[in-house]
Amino acid sequence: MVFKLTGMNRQRRRQIYLVGFMGSGKSSVGALIAEALGWPFIDLDAVIEAGQRATVREIFERAGEPFFRQLEKAALVEVSKAEPAVIALGGGTFAQPWNAEWIRQTEGVTIWLDCPEEELWHRCAKVQNRPLFRDRSSFSKLLEERLPYYRQAEYRVSTGRRSPEEVAREILRSQIF
Repeated sequence: MVFKLTGMNRQRRRQIYLVGFMGSGKSSVGALIAEALGWPFIDLDAVIEAGQRATVREIFERAGEPFFRQLEKAALVEVSKAEPAVIALGGGTFAQPWNAEWIRQTEGVTIWLDCPEEELWHRCAKVQNRPLFRDRSSFSKLLEERLPYYRQAEYRVSTGRRSPEEVAREILRSQIF
């Protein structure tokens, strides 16, 4: 079920921003929603990686998080020009105050793909390209730090123990955009 989290009620819904932690399904669900709507799908991390010809992890290792966040901010401004579009944000994008404010100003809809920590860990444990966690403790800490930001999204959809197709169908049926 799609839960409304904030009191925002906008008329224009030509951009969908998917927010959530790594492994929550932003890329998989976003691609399905975009295909169903006939809209472009944009994965913000993929845009950054293509522009830098390096993975997010490599960018973090070579230049650090502050540099990556500058790239992310610039990429976000650029991809926000696409309308209509379904945009999958990086796990930390919405946790950056400037980015969250920018997204609000675009008047697109923000949907938090919420998933239980255990399932997120299971989905991400074998992934080697995540720069901000190395073990379970740092994973849990990072999730805890980001949850207050994710909760600022307009809507929340649970992705735990659900297929990307099921989540996408639910979002499409909700008619929130």
